[in-house]
Amino acid sequence: MTRIVVKRESLGINTKHTSPSYLDGQDEQVLVSADYAFPTVSPLGANLMEGNSYTLGYTYPFSAGLADGANFDIAIAFGAGLEPKVNVEGLCVGNALGYLYEGATVSGGTALTTINLNRQSTNTSNSAALLNPSVSNTGTLLGTYILIGGVKKKASGGDISSASLIFKPLTTYLLRMTNVSGSAQAAQIEVTWYE
Repeated sequence: MTRIVVKRESLGINTKHTSPSYLDGQDEQVLVSADYAFPTVSPLGANLMEGNSYTLGYTYPFSAGLADGANFDIAIAFGAGLEPKVNVEGLCVGNALGYLYEGATVSGGTALTTINLNRQSTNTSNSAALLNPSVSNTGTLLGTYILIGGVKKKASGGDISSASLIFKPLTTYLLRMTNVSGSAQAAQIEVTWYE
């Protein structure tokens, strides 16, 4: 690494000078300059490095697609004090509609496993998610999304739709996809967030 020397205007004047610096990957102090810019990282990148980014999802494969007219639901909720920044993505090979609801009432279903995206971290998410629970109340509709992928045997590869928002703690969110293509189709919902 190149040594950067800072020359002061005067050693005899009682002034304070600051030079921004940072520790690099080898724990060496580096002064910010034209050659060594101050490193920045996105909030998602920072939370990923700290082990606070998570994902979960489910896929209906080509061999056992989501039936025409059927719903595919994921219910997810987060613990007290959390304001997770969430990105939801839905994909269907045929035409589908996606729905995002807040304040749903659900029971049963299959627990989904949350995966920490930093595979070296032992942190766990303070969330719970269910696949295809019984829904007694969908709650408040926050958004409807159109996924255009074609119909029946003329499905042409699929479409992805996504939404990003901050979820409330202690609130159940329902992510629903409905296949409207006229035949069974591969489909997927993936949820990624940081806490």
